[in-house]
Amino acid sequence: MLSTLQDFVKERFCPSGIWQLSNVMKSVLINEILRFPKGIVSEIETRYPTKPPEMRAFLIKFFTRHYFQTQDSLIGYMTSQDFLNIVASGRIKMLDVGSGPAVASLAIIEMLSCIVEYLGWQSARRTVKVTCVLNDTSRICLGTGQHMLANYFRMQGRQTRGVVSDRIICVQEGFPSNIDRLRWAGVRSGAYDLIVFSYVISPLDEYEGLGGLVEGLLNVERLCREQGRILITQDKYETALVRRLSRVIGATRSRRSLTQWVYPIRNRNETYTYTYYSCLYRPMRNVVAPQDSVA
Repeated sequence: MLSTLQDFVKERFCPSGIWQLSNVMKSVLINEILRFPKGIVSEIETRYPTKPPEMRAFLIKFFTRHYFQTQDSLIGYMTSQDFLNIVASGRIKMLDVGSGPAVASLAIIEMLSCIVEYLGWQSARRTVKVTCVLNDTSRICLGTGQHMLANYFRMQGRQTRGVVSDRIICVQEGFPSNIDRLRWAGVRSGAYDLIVFSYVISPLDEYEGLGGLVEGLLNVERLCREQGRILITQDKYETALVRRLSRVIGATRSRRSLTQWVYPIRNRNETYTYTYYSCLYRPMRNVVAPQDSVA
């Protein structure tokens, strides 16, 4: 059954090996881009948007890259028995660190909707309630993420009510100093099933050092349920950092490549292939960071 489920999800989102957005997600993304004005934006402003033109640039250049990386990294786990056991509970709780405009959350919810469709829950009128905790230091990222999630659930609800929004909680404070607030948000909704760190380990290493980053990751592991997973994604230019971090936390890293359709579409045959790093691991309990490794 599980291999058939994974084939079903791949055929929906990655036919012929090319990742693509669903019609609902295309509408959500394009509508959001059109909300923001054009402007001259630098590379760093595009990566870390704080103003409307910068958000528009991020949505055009980086949104789908990070979105598809999340789906590519999680498709094996989300079609596993561990995850299906969580789905059967009727509730999914995720923590999206470095959320930007809820990129990873939207990618996960879209795959979850596909899984629920495969299970035939729409006809049985069963639902999965989703809680998203979005964490970012940018107010415009959190606001945009809330808006995109609301639009997604509204548009998807016209087709199926298999996946519904329970609550969206925003934490505008940098990780890992916000661990108490993340713990509080988790206590309100139960342990997290999925925790995603999207393109944040490089700036965290710069500001916190590797030791502070590792300590933060170890603390957040205690907020994740045993059957859940923690995902770290990072671009291919941070090879040394990803290697050091994965070695210290004991997580397997993989260098992955994927091909996607380019959005917004400029021509019907435009695709792009890129490489990134992914660390997906099960949370451990009562672990202690080896001090000599992170100095």
